Amino acid sequence: MISGLVRRSLGPALVTAVCCFGPVGTVAAPVGADPPASAAETAAMHEQSLARIEDRMRALKDALANREQYRDALYAELERTERDIAALALAGHQLSAMVTEQRKALDDLVRRRADAAVRLADARAALAELLRSAYAMGRGDQLRLLLDQEDPARSGRIFGYYRALGRLRADRIRDVGRQAAELEHLSAEAEAETERLERLAQRQDETRGRLEAARAVRAAIVDGLDTAIAGDRREVTALDADAEALRSLIEQLRRKAQIEAEVTVTQETIAARRGRLDWPVADARVLRGFHAGGGLGDAHADGVMLAAADGSEVHAVHHGRVVYADWLRGFGLLLVIDHGDGYMTLYGNNETLLKEVGEWVDAGDVIALSGSGRRGLYFAIRRHGKPLDPGDWCRRNAG
Repeated sequence: MISGLVRRSLGPALVTAVCCFGPVGTVAAPVGADPPASAAETAAMHEQSLARIEDRMRALKDALANREQYRDALYAELERTERDIAALALAGHQLSAMVTEQRKALDDLVRRRADAAVRLADARAALAELLRSAYAMGRGDQLRLLLDQEDPARSGRIFGYYRALGRLRADRIRDVGRQAAELEHLSAEAEAETERLERLAQRQDETRGRLEAARAVRAAIVDGLDTAIAGDRREVTALDADAEALRSLIEQLRRKAQIEAEVTVTQETIAARRGRLDWPVADARVLRGFHAGGGLGDAHADGVMLAAADGSEVHAVHHGRVVYADWLRGFGLLLVIDHGDGYMTLYGNNETLLKEVGEWVDAGDVIALSGSGRRGLYFAIRRHGKPLDPGDWCRRNAG
């Protein structure tokens, strides 16, 4: 077992972690529980999750592309609708001005038609009065002509004047009548044009109202699409991140599965290589041998001290995984490798450590450089925390 000094230095929990670490890649499971999945099985499970995520991403991207295409079409429709609304608004403004001018013209024609009607009535009244006067004068002159024997020439001149004046009044009545008829015709045309312009303005207002309603509906749809597209993009971004993380994890699991396969298939167990392990340093020479029952003050009695110059390479004696790589009182920079089946090897008094916890190493890999001001490398082998004599496990070439 590890020495009492190490126990006092580490405490029971850390001693257990360093010296009683379980087999490589395993965790103690409760009785009846399913065995933990291998790296290959875990990778396959994550690959299925990745496939589902990628399928979801493809479906989302297709839906996103369709939504964006539909939204762009709606934007184009909105642009056309708003241009039509703007054109109708301009035309409506111009039409309103035209209706106003037309109404002014119609009012002027109505006024002129009323004036012509007054003039026509006045002309007709004057002609009627002239005719009455001529008639009365004519009868009186004939009587005076019979009684007074007046000059017939004078009476002829007077009747000629009335005839001329009557013709002038008749011509005036005809002219005013023609003007009145023309004004009546123009007034009717102007009134019809005014009504036409007003109907056109009303239809334009109705059309613009329908376009405004359609524009509002399309704008609401576009706003909804923008919101949905933004949500889809966020989901695609999140799925991309998830997929990338899964790809990285799957790649790590594949490498781990490959290592596990190599360890399982190509490597012997450390127990099978008992007596054939290489020593951790070249030309190993034992400075202090193994003493399993050493006293509490002897921290290195459960291992051996090997001669090693400062900076010399320290090699792993068998494949395994690093489970401890840190400074430990009494052992300096210490590296512990778990070889599975409860076997561990410890390498202490190092100048620097070249491997980290969790790394896999193979037999012969350089794991540290010896030194740190102490003379020699501490090397120990344990199984389930019980010290084993390295001399029984390594080749008989150490002095």
